[in-house]
Amino acid sequence: MRKKIYFIMMISILMIFAVGCNNKELNNDLKKQEVKLYYASNNGSKIDWVTRPIEYIDGEKYDVTLKALLNGPYTSNMSRSINEKTKILSVNKKNDVLYIDLSKDFLNFESDMDQVNSVITISNTLNQFEEINGIEIKIEGKDLISPEGEKYGIIQEFNLSDEKNVTLTLYLPNENLEYLLPVKTNSVIKEGEGIGQKVLEKLINESDKQGYNVIPKGTKLLNYSQDKGIATVDLSQEFINNSSGGSTSQTMAIYSIVNSLTEFENINSVLFLIEGESVEDFSHYEFNKPFSREESLIKN
Repeated sequence: MRKKIYFIMMISILMIFAVGCNNKELNNDLKKQEVKLYYASNNGSKIDWVTRPIEYIDGEKYDVTLKALLNGPYTSNMSRSINEKTKILSVNKKNDVLYIDLSKDFLNFESDMDQVNSVITISNTLNQFEEINGIEIKIEGKDLISPEGEKYGIIQEFNLSDEKNVTLTLYLPNENLEYLLPVKTNSVIKEGEGIGQKVLEKLINESDKQGYNVIPKGTKLLNYSQDKGIATVDLSQEFINNSSGGSTSQTMAIYSIVNSLTEFENINSVLFLIEGESVEDFSHYEFNKPFSREESLIKN
C-alpha cells in the first residue's frame, strides 16, 4: 500500500515539474513589444497614433498587432474607422509584404473618408515594422476597391508628417460682381489637414482682404467633410446674417465656394449647413440641396 502511495506521489511530482517546465518554456518564447496603433481623429480629418504594449509568440506578431488596432483607441479624441465587427481571416507574410484577408464587415463604412482612413490606419500600423515593405488587403479573398473604383494593390506606408506645397484654384468675383475669376495660390498642407478644408480657409481669408467680402464678414468654417462626391460645408451663422441681402452677392458667395471645391475631380457638388443645421432658403435659392458647379459664372 505504501509503495502504491509513494508511486502516485512520484508521478504527481513529475507531472507538476513537467507542467512547470512547459510554462517556463512558453514564457521564454513570449515576446513583448511597444507598437504604434494609428487612428483617425473624431472628425476624421487627421490620423495620429498611440503606443500600446503587445505580447506574442513567433509568427503571431502581425495578427496580435492588427487585433490590438481593431480593439480601438481607448482615448476620447480618436475614433475607430474600421467597423468593430470586422474579423481577421488570415495574415500571411511573403518576402516583405503582408497579405491580409478581412471579413466583409470591413466594408460597412459610414463614408468614403472612413474607408480611406481605415486603409491608412491598417497600412501605417503594419508598415511600421522594418521587415515589412507593403501590405495588401483583401475582403474574403477579393480585392479591396477604392472609392474611385480602383484596386488598392500593394499599399505602402502613408506619409502623415510632411508638409506639402500645393497650388489651389480659388474663384473670386471681379469688382463689379459680374463673374468669377480663377486665382491661383500656393499653400502648405500640414499634417492631418484636408485639402478641401484648406481651400475654404484660404477662400475666407482672401475674401476678408477684399473690400466687398464675397464671403460675408465674420464667417467661420465649423466643419468640413466629403462623401460620395459631395462636400458638406458647415459655416457659422454670419454667412447668412452678414450677407448684403442682394441676390447677386449671394450668388457670388455660394458659387465662389462651390466652384473652388469642384475643381477637384472627386467633388461633384457642395451641400451647405449653417451651425450644423440645414437651412431651406437663402435669397432665391433652395439652400438645403447640393449645389453643382456653375461654369457660366467663370471668366478666365
